[in-house]
Amino acid sequence: MRKNVLIICAIVIFTVVVGHFLSNTYLFKHLELMSYDIRSKLNTDSQHTNKDIVIVAIDNTSHEELLKSSKENSGRQTWEKNVWRRVVDFIEEGHPRVLMLDMVFENLNDEPWYNRSFADRIKRYDNIILGTYLDAPLIKDNNFTKKIELEPNDFLPTAHPLDVVIDDKKLDDAITYTMNSPVNDYYINHNIMGVVNSVLDDDSMIRKNQPIFKLVKDGETYYMPSLAFAGFMKVMGDESRIIIRKNKIYYKDRVIPIDNNGIVNVNWHSLGQTYSYVPISKILLNKRGENDLKPEFFKDKMVIIGQTATGGNLDLKSIISSSYSMPEANAIALDNFLNDTSPNNKTAAKFIKEIPKPVQVAITVFACIIVAIVGLVSKSAVIGCLNGCLSILVYIFFCFWLFANPTSRVWLPIVVPLYYLTVTSGIIFSFRFYREVKKKTSIMNVFGKFVSPKVLTSVLKDSDKMVLKNTKKRITVLFCDVKDFSTLSERYEPEKLIENLNELFKEIVNIIFENNGTVDKFIGDCIMAYWGDFTTSDDDAFLAVKTALEIKRKVNELKIKNAKENKIIFDVKIGINTGEAILGLTGTDKIMNYTAMGDAVNIAARLESSCRKLDRDILISKSTYERSKDKIVALEIGKIRVKGKEERIEVYEPVKFVDETVKIIGTDRENKNHTVIRG
Repeated sequence: MRKNVLIICAIVIFTVVVGHFLSNTYLFKHLELMSYDIRSKLNTDSQHTNKDIVIVAIDNTSHEELLKSSKENSGRQTWEKNVWRRVVDFIEEGHPRVLMLDMVFENLNDEPWYNRSFADRIKRYDNIILGTYLDAPLIKDNNFTKKIELEPNDFLPTAHPLDVVIDDKKLDDAITYTMNSPVNDYYINHNIMGVVNSVLDDDSMIRKNQPIFKLVKDGETYYMPSLAFAGFMKVMGDESRIIIRKNKIYYKDRVIPIDNNGIVNVNWHSLGQTYSYVPISKILLNKRGENDLKPEFFKDKMVIIGQTATGGNLDLKSIISSSYSMPEANAIALDNFLNDTSPNNKTAAKFIKEIPKPVQVAITVFACIIVAIVGLVSKSAVIGCLNGCLSILVYIFFCFWLFANPTSRVWLPIVVPLYYLTVTSGIIFSFRFYREVKKKTSIMNVFGKFVSPKVLTSVLKDSDKMVLKNTKKRITVLFCDVKDFSTLSERYEPEKLIENLNELFKEIVNIIFENNGTVDKFIGDCIMAYWGDFTTSDDDAFLAVKTALEIKRKVNELKIKNAKENKIIFDVKIGINTGEAILGLTGTDKIMNYTAMGDAVNIAARLESSCRKLDRDILISKSTYERSKDKIVALEIGKIRVKGKEERIEVYEPVKFVDETVKIIGTDRENKNHTVIRG
């Protein structure tokens, strides 16, 4: 017992250590994120999409059209000098609610006049948000954002820092950076700045957004919004204080849940191209014609201008597409902040929350216990394994349900728990399989030489019913003894006697096995067999009588054969009785034997002994005769006295079958005729 406990503890420790190692590998993390993506894709709902969000796309099509135009050129320097003012003026003419530029106007010191001119132009509008980068996170391990190579600079990060109160220093440190992009002060002084750092997972895919950033520079602290959160605040009104308490951002009457790193999981509304896209070429090449885009299209819209053209380091990935654009990521985050936090929006989707690690461990342990119990109580190792697999599928379904259920929206990990559940199921299966093989081996060792292969196969199929304990059953017992063996042993050499006797026993045992009998033991020159223990049938008594008749026929054949081959000629006498007997293990802890005992066995032995007195070959009791009389022809011997019994026993001698074609169980069941010959 102590050894088994130590083995179990070692297996558990090994499993946990391996699981901990695997959970930190890229493979397991990537698989978990893939499972997250599948759940997200299955739960997209385009009905929640905000139709007022528009993306002005700097796309491949616009580049191609601008290159073809003699009026415009898509080169970067040309765009820096004269493009953005025209784009902004065109959109602002339509009076949008907010205009967000998902780009960073940096390193323009060589064009001071242009910087001031463009800055003066856009400061006319109070709804414009410009982009900026942050770098050098305070806590390196929490750097979820895309790495941006920034140089130290003297530019002010923002002239409009947020009024933030935060109660968690660890969270405050997790969102802290120490370097900002060199955006000219011309822009900083008059426009709101939104951080455009991409929040990426370990597989460099976009699934999240960080609403609030903290910059510590030159001894000053600046809390800054992400571009999406800045747009949200502009729409909501950006005068209120922001409170961050217990992993939640409170702004006016809105609440946004965040994790310990200040990150929020976004809700995807559709599989790509979620919002209205306007190629920037439709603005730059606009001739104000009847079929051209009108500024009025942007009235009361939330507009995001950004790069969607593929190529370079701007290509990003998300669950939506292997090639993705940051403008759409910001659009989805803005959509979530506006609509999924609204207390008046009855169709708002909850933000996805990840279950805390201790709760994850508790759920995994509970699920493993369920899998173990299911595997242990199942009928067999295979069924237990199948039930374990079913339990694992139930867990996976539960994870999907938690994610999809509007009242929960919980991200419960699948991959690491799946490892533990699979290992648990495998261990239980191995344990059950080992026990079953050991039990079947034990049965084969005990009974393999005493029952027919057919009976043994039947027992092994349902070994759970094979309980080696003392039981009382109705069985039919057969004793087959060699006539005059003592005389034969005096006439022949022991070697020849035993050799010829074993040949006889081989034939007798084969006949017993062919009729589904069990050989109990060899008692010198006598064989004891019985029917009705491992496989019970209404034909047990008949099979025993059938065995006796077939043995007698085989012995008669052997007499002729042995006479020709100068071998010992044997004859046998057989006694059969049907009745209740005790079956069980007898012996000591070193030597044991499974056998039948009781009055029914003794009577069968006495009938075999009485054959010599009555000069009969086979004697059966009345109880055996009554159960086989439909299929045999028997001589009625009458009542005889046997040793150990005060009452006389009515006996019969079977001589043949009613239908001599009867050879197997079940044949001629409808024949109700039987014959008794008075002897």
